Amino acid sequence: MARDKVIDSLTAEVREDSAPATQHDAVEVMDVSLVRDMMMRMQMEAGEQLGAQLAADVEHTREVQEELLFEMLDSNKDTPYGREHGFADIKSVEDFKKLPYTTYDDYAGYIYEVMEHGTRGVVTTEEIVHFNETSGTMGNPKGIPYTKRMAEILMGYSGAFTISMAAKELGGVDALTRGRAFCTMEGHVNTLKSGITFGSLSCKATSDNRQYLSATTTSPDAAVFAKAGTDTRYLHARYAVAEKSITEISCVFITNLLDLMRYVEDRWQMLVHDIETGTIDPSIQLPADVRAQLEGALKPMPERAVELRQIFEGGFDAPVASLMWPQLVLIRSVAGGGFAPYTERLRRFLGDGVHLLYTGYSASEGAFSVPFELDNPSSVFLPRSVYFEFVPVDNPDYDHTLGLEDLEEGKDYEVIITSRSGFYRYKMRDAIHVTGHRGTCPTMEFLYRLDQTVNMKGEKTTEAVLRGVADRVSARMGLDLVDFSVYPDVDVHPPRYEFLYEFYHADHDAIDVDELSRVTDEELRAGNYDVDYMTEDGDFAPASALVLNDETNQLWVDMLVMRGKAPNQIKPVHIIDTEQKRRFFYALVDHDVRA
Repeated sequence: MARDKVIDSLTAEVREDSAPATQHDAVEVMDVSLVRDMMMRMQMEAGEQLGAQLAADVEHTREVQEELLFEMLDSNKDTPYGREHGFADIKSVEDFKKLPYTTYDDYAGYIYEVMEHGTRGVVTTEEIVHFNETSGTMGNPKGIPYTKRMAEILMGYSGAFTISMAAKELGGVDALTRGRAFCTMEGHVNTLKSGITFGSLSCKATSDNRQYLSATTTSPDAAVFAKAGTDTRYLHARYAVAEKSITEISCVFITNLLDLMRYVEDRWQMLVHDIETGTIDPSIQLPADVRAQLEGALKPMPERAVELRQIFEGGFDAPVASLMWPQLVLIRSVAGGGFAPYTERLRRFLGDGVHLLYTGYSASEGAFSVPFELDNPSSVFLPRSVYFEFVPVDNPDYDHTLGLEDLEEGKDYEVIITSRSGFYRYKMRDAIHVTGHRGTCPTMEFLYRLDQTVNMKGEKTTEAVLRGVADRVSARMGLDLVDFSVYPDVDVHPPRYEFLYEFYHADHDAIDVDELSRVTDEELRAGNYDVDYMTEDGDFAPASALVLNDETNQLWVDMLVMRGKAPNQIKPVHIIDTEQKRRFFYALVDHDVRA
């Protein structure tokens, strides 16, 4: 069977009746480094075993993939979905490819049955232990079923395997265990009527490890499991800046860390004062009981304050993260693909000794690839995670899909999966780029979401093109880009692309919005030939630009957090595709910026 034997052995001792941790269960420790060392060494041992199995799998990609496919079909042939689609009669990969493609809507009724009643065996016989909340920004969130096996694979490879790989490259586990970790993740998880948890998987992992966090990470429980009305950005920053021994930073998206470093740059005087006096500034929003609890445990740190004041007064052109945290060696995050521009903006805060561990290709539907070396945005597909099919992005032929072993270096493909959670020939709507091979298995980088595309007249401008436009425009204008959004304005004739920019520490009075619009139009036309000739022919009006008020994108995050979203799961809004988004961002345009 194509089951991960190593993960089986690692999870065989897990108790099914373990109660969730609470803040009262925090591990009492005398030596943080001892706890970190013990946990890391366990992860190292498990990671080495997973690495050996992956090394064997990538030499036999086709065989492992087909074994996994027929195991899933055989296990699920007697489910209602399996009977309806004749799984028992599928004898070959070509037979399987006669099944229809699917999207989330094809499973909505089945998923509702499981979410509401915990019904088993509807689309998969595997135990569903969690519903992964999609990272959509508005509207009703969708729940992606996660089976016990899928969760174990994700945690095994994204945890133990990557830690083992990183520790080896860093010269040993001591590089990570001699201090604390700083983790920006927060643990917002709900429990459904069925008793199954619902939320992002990273939040569930954080929640499941609650009792260990105070022994290994910097952020207080009040920031990770925050009550309404808690300024978690302040708490994460204050406690991290106060801790000199940080060796590792972990965040879901690299934007989380970039935003926090800019927060430190803007508010370092307040943070240093609070660290020096053992207080929390009165302006910080906190529930009264949370403030009392935190301030009761804080102690003045005048010596640390002296160090920090000297660092910050030297200016932020220096790598302040490495100066604040001299033992910092590793940042783990989604940092490639669409997040690469943010990674480049973050580098000014980092010293040469800080390495990036790009976390590979994962989505709400599963973990699909893992990194194989530090500072490399490429990752290798996991042949045992899901069954993969692909079609070329530039010439999609859905009648003839390709397998992992068929992919060619240098080409872009759309991803289709069949998973243990009961999704069959499921269109991910993701585009990836093949960067090479390890054995017979391709390595890849994530490119963009295919449905995150502006397509008013057939021009199909991808999010990747829009990102490139925004980056080149800000560079040409000499402005530091925080983020951007694009509104496909079809209410004017002819329609046009309107870019809304937020710049960091920019003098709005000095921005010439006409010149900003001209440069934007020039770069957009250079980035998409179809937009260029359609503008020339009068099908599009020239692109225009507006400037957003400072902190607009942070206010968007704050609003979604107030509505129950986990802040570490919120992605930037690059295409304004709903009325709610349009009203929000246009309400925050700085109309005083003049031509």
